[in-house]
Amino acid sequence: MKRWLIMPLLMGIACSVSGANMESNAISSINQVKQITKDIYLLPGQLQSNQSPDGNSEILRGPKGLIVIDTGRNDQHTQQLIDAIIAMKLPVAGVINTHWHLDHIGGNARFKQQWPGISIYAHPSLDNALVGFHKDYRQQLETYVPTLENGSPEKQRYEAEITLLKLDRALVATNPVTQSTIKQLGGRKIEINVSEHSVTEGDIWVFDPTTATLIAGDLVTLPVPMFDSACPEGWQHALDTLAAAKFKRLIPGHGAPMSPEEFEQYHRGFNNLLACAKQSEKQQCIDHWFDDVRLLNGNIDEGYGRALLSYYFDQFIKPDAPKRKFWCKA
Repeated sequence: MKRWLIMPLLMGIACSVSGANMESNAISSINQVKQITKDIYLLPGQLQSNQSPDGNSEILRGPKGLIVIDTGRNDQHTQQLIDAIIAMKLPVAGVINTHWHLDHIGGNARFKQQWPGISIYAHPSLDNALVGFHKDYRQQLETYVPTLENGSPEKQRYEAEITLLKLDRALVATNPVTQSTIKQLGGRKIEINVSEHSVTEGDIWVFDPTTATLIAGDLVTLPVPMFDSACPEGWQHALDTLAAAKFKRLIPGHGAPMSPEEFEQYHRGFNNLLACAKQSEKQQCIDHWFDDVRLLNGNIDEGYGRALLSYYFDQFIKPDAPKRKFWCKA
């Protein structure tokens, strides 16, 4: 769940590899799922000013089943993910949610319907969000939506959000993960790592040792870090931990896969942003961020990214920011 949806009144605002090319082409003919390395597939999310976002979703194929990471938010994204899984003709060994924002867990209820008894692994911090963050967001929307024009795209968009929020505990994990662990799912060994008090109260990032692929969730996001429920210092510590991992590629929660060198650009830019906030004016810090990561952002709506970062700076990033005090209280 991203801040421009939580506060609508305020914001207004890879390549294939050999080995499974025939299957990859068949999947691509159904949707936008792409193979990024051996037995790892990516369904890119989307991030636009006029649409509820979807985070990136990944499928890891093991000899006995599939591991799915994050289930999206919008029906189209989740359906594409389900279609790709069905096309692979293997059982779903488990779903992993990197964190509780809606654009990463919104498809959980549909997965539970499609595969009854499915195991969903996630940090249990969603329990707190359901009675706090999610509840507040729903109340805001239920006040705001009646003021919108009937049949307008904006009203339809936020009505869909309310419907999603009403699913409530249908979105929660079946298998809580509170500490880092190693699991065998679908015959594939993966490392499930927990970072506390970073983007959320509890974030999960996944490392696949077979391909040296790190799936970071929203610990890495473009075009800007998304601080909707974040503690900057905790997030900074989590990025230091990612930097110590020996990965060949990193898949962020939003944006294209990165090399270790590209991640280091992001990591350096994040550290510079927090340091800048302690001594410089907001606009200067925003300019520095986009200078630091310009090569990573590619063809983006920079104006939209700047608007987001401006809000985050005031509410989360600067040392006396009110939301920073709240989310870092632990």
